[in-house]
Amino acid sequence: MFESDVFELCLAKWGKDVSIENMHQGFTHVFESTFESVEGIAEYVSHPAHVEFANLFLSHLEKVIVFDYKPITVHL
Repeated sequence: MFESDVFELCLAKWGKDVSIENMHQGFTHVFESTFESVEGIAEYVSHPAHVEFANLFLSHLEKVIVFDYKPITVHL
């Protein structure tokens, strides 16, 4: 769906909480998307294919937290 439509989307990945600290506040899964630019996020969010998918997907979730960030690389 997005591969040919949203060029700014570079990477999408997901996973389930495996932490032992029990600080997940009820959240069990993470879905992460990486974009070429901040502008790419805006393009993605307003794209009709994303809106259609989000409306379908979000209707099946109890709660959601969404945030955008610029990652900082730490070299160890």
